[in-house]
Amino acid sequence: MATFSLKRTIGRGIALALPLSIVIYVVYKFIKIFEKVLAPIANKFGVDHLLGELTLTFLAVLAILAIIFVLGLLMQIDIIADMRKHVEGWILKFVPSLNHLKLMAVEKLDLENAATQWKPILLLKGDQYMPAFIIEEKGEWITLALAKAPGTEPKDMLITKKTAISYQEISMKQMHDFNKQFGRGYLSIIN
Repeated sequence: MATFSLKRTIGRGIALALPLSIVIYVVYKFIKIFEKVLAPIANKFGVDHLLGELTLTFLAVLAILAIIFVLGLLMQIDIIADMRKHVEGWILKFVPSLNHLKLMAVEKLDLENAATQWKPILLLKGDQYMPAFIIEEKGEWITLALAKAPGTEPKDMLITKKTAISYQEISMKQMHDFNKQFGRGYLSIIN
């Protein structure tokens, strides 16, 4: 486990707080703009206070979600998808750090998608138990990813003969819960 660093922790907090606050601010502004646009329409139909004071906000959020859905449908058209790539490339020229964030998000998503297909196990190698995932089995060989606490992200990989190890299958929920507690609970399931 890495040592605690106040400076690094504050830096990471700022790195998360700035983009998060920008996103929240932009969403808030979009909601306010949509409330102003929808206010005359809601007044005309008499639904401006149907759900109380939050009616316009609720309608604005619904309108934003509908627009996002329509944009998602439009992304299936090749011309629109190409235009998005062109606009994204243009934005990345002005804000290069967004590319790094995008790559990190894609990598994390790929890892999460792959991890849902892996089989969680409690690996016995020698006299040590380790939480792991079975990645691939072929003949007498097996590829394992050792899980890292406090999450279930892989930390190491092990390629070994099946005869060199033993394992006990566990559920993903058990692995997640026990790793969150830095191993507390594994002893209750060891045969």
